[in-house]
Amino acid sequence: MAASGLRAERFRIVLFGEQFKGFDEAAFAAFEPRKWTSNLYNVERMGVREQLKTVGAAADAALRTRPFKWDVTPHAPCVFNGKRVAELVLYFTRTDGQQKALAPLLDSRIALPDQISDAGEHHRHATLGLRIDAAGVEVGLMLHSTAWLDVMNLLNRCRVPDEAGQLLGLLHGAPEGATFRIGPAEDVPARDVCREHLDRLEESVLNHTFLIVAGLRFGAGDERLRSIGFPGTVREVLAALLPLWEFVAWRPASDFLRPAAPNAVAAPVAAPASIAVVPELAHGRRVRLIDGAFAGREGVVTDLDQKGSVRVLIGKVNVRTDSRSVRAV
Repeated sequence: MAASGLRAERFRIVLFGEQFKGFDEAAFAAFEPRKWTSNLYNVERMGVREQLKTVGAAADAALRTRPFKWDVTPHAPCVFNGKRVAELVLYFTRTDGQQKALAPLLDSRIALPDQISDAGEHHRHATLGLRIDAAGVEVGLMLHSTAWLDVMNLLNRCRVPDEAGQLLGLLHGAPEGATFRIGPAEDVPARDVCREHLDRLEESVLNHTFLIVAGLRFGAGDERLRSIGFPGTVREVLAALLPLWEFVAWRPASDFLRPAAPNAVAAPVAAPASIAVVPELAHGRRVRLIDGAFAGREGVVTDLDQKGSVRVLIGKVNVRTDSRSVRAV
């Protein structure tokens, strides 16, 4: 047996309870649209889920430098997937304790009345993982555009030149063939991403709902998906992208949600002289936010009350804030 074959066999025996069998045509057929909402295909999807758990066990060995929690999304239609299974996702993200600690922060700093209703935790936090659907497999960093804590921390960080440069460096150093999704159906080669693409990402987040992905895409017909060595490929890709997850994910040492935060590099957003304080807000008034996670961005007043609470529409995102935190444009 060749040396590479010996390594693959040793990898299989040590890391897996059972051998990875590969993702074949049947695996992708389990996600045909006609099957999404039916329990008749649970057994098919359960087989794919077991394969993802095997891949997860392999990747876990490479990500133990962080206290990650990992899981695979449900294979049966339920409230956690909107009662339809169009995909299965293996994801590594914050532990239960870390998520619980962030709940007050989400309520106080990201005051959005239209928080995502999706019950899946992989849509509320930055993750590393693998997603499989009828078209193929994606492996890498995944961040739902309405995971506001991490998304706004990322967008605000990108407004600081040195921080944006650091992100570009991480993307340019991504595994060969990696792409970066900056909008719905807008994938850019990771090594070609520039400042303009980061601006486009913010525009997309404020106007669309999509999955931000930095990583590799494998079409359903890719022979690498059928190899027993594919879990090793996933492990290597996720380990290589761990620094990118560290950059994106909010943490106390990397807090860019509020411009005036003591440990943020960005300076508070100053209102230009031509922008006056709004003495009396009115429905439809165009304003600029000067505080909070959305500071520096413009929108239209859609609602207000006598207690000074204001709702501002920025793109398609409704932000609830205080009347003292807005200025007329």
